Amino acid sequence: MAGMINQLIDILGEQANRCEELLGLAKEKKDVIVKNDVEELQKITGLENMVISQNNRLEKQRIALAADIAEVLGKRGQVLDIAALIECMEGQPQQQPLREAGNRLRTVINALKEANDLNNTLIQNAIDYVEYSLNVIRTSDKLTGPEYPDNIKGDAYGLFDAKN
Repeated sequence: MAGMINQLIDILGEQANRCEELLGLAKEKKDVIVKNDVEELQKITGLENMVISQNNRLEKQRIALAADIAEVLGKRGQVLDIAALIECMEGQPQQQPLREAGNRLRTVINALKEANDLNNTLIQNAIDYVEYSLNVIRTSDKLTGPEYPDNIKGDAYGLFDAKN
């Protein structure tokens, strides 16, 4: 069982490393969003997808290992999270390293969530600004009226109009 716990600690550490990579990319992404650099944003998104794929692979390993540990502990079919596992390991040498690995992962995930929330807010603000700008253009066009040559009748279209 100690070997499985050590494996779990290693997987949690790797997951924390992947999340730290994502956190670094999220911070880079914030600067890119502010600069409105679409090409760089696409590159960062591609890198994020690669790291997420790696983390998904680790998550599958963690889930399988947690199921094996639950079976060894006689808790087959039960969801065994890190907190429950730490309780089961009272007095064992792997208890503290498991607690530290879980805390590190939780801390990084919370920081990543905050960074992603900020980026989502920045993106939403940019979208709102574009929509506002388009509405201003549309409204000013309606107020002054489009300038068409006199020979164009009812089939004339404005800048953002499309023929259906």
